[in-house]
Amino acid sequence: MATVFDVFYLGTGPSIDQTEGDFISENSGALVGQTYGSVAAPLVNNIGSLSPGSTGFAGGDANRYDTNNDVSNDTFRIDGGADQTVDGLAIYNATITYTDGTTDTITAVVMQDTAGNLYLLPETSFNSDQAALEAKPIRSLTLNSVFSNNTSMDATRYAANYAVCYAPGTLIETPEGPRAVETLRPGDRVMTLDHGPQAVRWTRSGDHPLENADEDAAPVQIKAGALGPNMPAANLILSPQHRLLVGGGGPLGEVFSTEVFVPAKSLTALPGIRRMKGKARITWIHFACQRHEIVMANGCPSESLLLGPMVMNGLSDAERQAVTELFGPALPANGALNGPPARECLTVGAVRRRLAKHLKAAGATLSKAVPKADRDLAMDSFKAESIRHMPQHRTAIRRGMNEIPNPG
Repeated sequence: MATVFDVFYLGTGPSIDQTEGDFISENSGALVGQTYGSVAAPLVNNIGSLSPGSTGFAGGDANRYDTNNDVSNDTFRIDGGADQTVDGLAIYNATITYTDGTTDTITAVVMQDTAGNLYLLPETSFNSDQAALEAKPIRSLTLNSVFSNNTSMDATRYAANYAVCYAPGTLIETPEGPRAVETLRPGDRVMTLDHGPQAVRWTRSGDHPLENADEDAAPVQIKAGALGPNMPAANLILSPQHRLLVGGGGPLGEVFSTEVFVPAKSLTALPGIRRMKGKARITWIHFACQRHEIVMANGCPSESLLLGPMVMNGLSDAERQAVTELFGPALPANGALNGPPARECLTVGAVRRRLAKHLKAAGATLSKAVPKADRDLAMDSFKAESIRHMPQHRTAIRRGMNEIPNPG
């Protein structure tokens, strides 16, 4: 368990805790019947990382964020952004609708800050509700009835991290050749798979502590050649949920028949891909184009930043205003400013199950020496020889990029 974990941003709503002095969210019923997320703006695109703010938790209870603001104003941050103050918490009997139209029921833990922002929290440990949250990409959440409205928020929960960031030194392909990501500035152009040279519209960097982060939130290192010859061309360090393009004629084409985005941390059972342990902190760098794009990072097809509600909510007021002026408001209102996603985005659980199924069919052995939460999904090893013989499209992508005329 960790104090840094992933949450779904649901949107805003009426205050569920209108009277301070206790832990009761007396107006929690105001959210009953509400649905958050839609086909056009699925919740899977609204995931961000919650960490303690400048005051953190333990203002009242040593192990919880206090929902009684007469006692304490405990703060948190989303993706390292500005402080937000916890206000209320309620648990709902809820229905999840996945992007494929299927549904499941859970008890959903919903937290609200003092500005009215609502977040779906992970469970405090891996259980059936958490399994449902990770089973498939989530389209929407409907709150059916109040299960409990008299509780505060446990500060340590099932950990995940869905920030989409690059580490300094990552080389991004540009019309002039590879450039270190930290040198990119608005107006600089990067090569994209779908639209040729495209201008960077916005960049952001931040220093993130890792001392209290769960292992699942650690940076992911993809060693040179781990996904095929020169893929990546040099070691690539990504945030755990930064997505890579796989499938079709590219890396892991034998596992994924069509091109899809997969989170970096979903691949850590493959040889040469691991979580980086022992780092005290890391600098993460984001850059966004006018659209969500596929770019080349150290020779691997990867994603630019998708400016969804969770990213926007983690910005300071000044940053949020500047980004909205650059990109215009999101259409629909709960979508991404530069969406939709360039390809289908698979969840960590979905990727691990596909890999496990592929290995089982090939006669591979499932690993027992993995973190408990992953033990039934991970594999002992992915045969290096099988990866070596998977179709590769890096050369084709690079050649195609070089042949795309400058749009002027």
